[in-house]
Amino acid sequence: MKTTKNRYRLAAMAGLILLSTSCVNKFLPEDLDSFDQDAGFTQLVYKPKLGRTTVYTDNYNTANSTLPLTFEITSITNKDGSPAPELTQSFPVKVWKQPYLGTEKSVAEIEAKRGIEYRPLFQIHKHSGNMVMWANALSSFVKCSPADCYVFDVVARNSGGYKHTTRMELTPEREADYEPSNYDPETGLITSEYLPATSTRSLYTEDNNYILEEDVHVYIRQNEDMEGEEKTLTFRFYDDNYVPINPAEFDKTDWDKMAEGLFFNKEQTSTYVRYNVAYPLPLLELPMSYTNKEGNKVHLSFTASRLSTSGYRINPNLQFDFAIYTEGHWEIIFVFSTGKPLLGNIESTNH
Repeated sequence: MKTTKNRYRLAAMAGLILLSTSCVNKFLPEDLDSFDQDAGFTQLVYKPKLGRTTVYTDNYNTANSTLPLTFEITSITNKDGSPAPELTQSFPVKVWKQPYLGTEKSVAEIEAKRGIEYRPLFQIHKHSGNMVMWANALSSFVKCSPADCYVFDVVARNSGGYKHTTRMELTPEREADYEPSNYDPETGLITSEYLPATSTRSLYTEDNNYILEEDVHVYIRQNEDMEGEEKTLTFRFYDDNYVPINPAEFDKTDWDKMAEGLFFNKEQTSTYVRYNVAYPLPLLELPMSYTNKEGNKVHLSFTASRLSTSGYRINPNLQFDFAIYTEGHWEIIFVFSTGKPLLGNIESTNH
């Protein structure tokens, strides 16, 4: 009998403990994230180049906040406070659906990895705070320097709090079709007819004068007479009298493997080398086998091999780093302004 009473007492005590615990839990605060008010943007003024996709990364210091944070542009207007529908409405932009590897075998394979989505031309990534200006933004309808441009506000939050950053500045710079650029960034006008080569090595004229980078005049232009859906890039070489130089004279250049994963379907004649390409060039600002160290330009190297008068082997070399942002049929033309260069030991109709 005593045992039975003890069992009842134990059961009643357990029930009271459970009841009191549930009552206490009912009034305990929720488990909130921590939002550190020292968190904030490390960059308050953004100056992207129009006509190309620009991504600003690592531009928010989360301090000791619990991650992830959620970011949202709450307002974007002209500097005078008037609406800026060109930056709030959605436009079709080309985005990567699958990663680009640089091992692709055709333009079609590259394009299959990209798709069209409708997005505002200036965005913030939801959980990183990275800013993006899409390539579709052009000076024909988006304000750019030196004009007064835009201001925008961003809120960063988690369940523990939030922080509003206001009057951040967006001052785009006028687009250039290619880099290095000979455009005036304020007017968009061309300031010089040509660009210098990036570097030269062991390049001499037939008169035995050394060819410097500035002696190679590089013209980047669109061939508006060409047609066709697949876009192209063509290389041409000329001497100082604008007589074509056979590209085959750069006889140590592997034209078939020039920028693999970027240039396709080589067409080579005695006056040019042409490829099918997908624009922009390079496709991503990412170091690849065919880019410069920073990954923001295609790196080209044209090399020949010849014997010097002393019987030594010389490897004349011309290098040029460039980017082209506007889709089209583009040509890069190299003019050796101080004289015909001595290149490979081949028979050529140009001699």
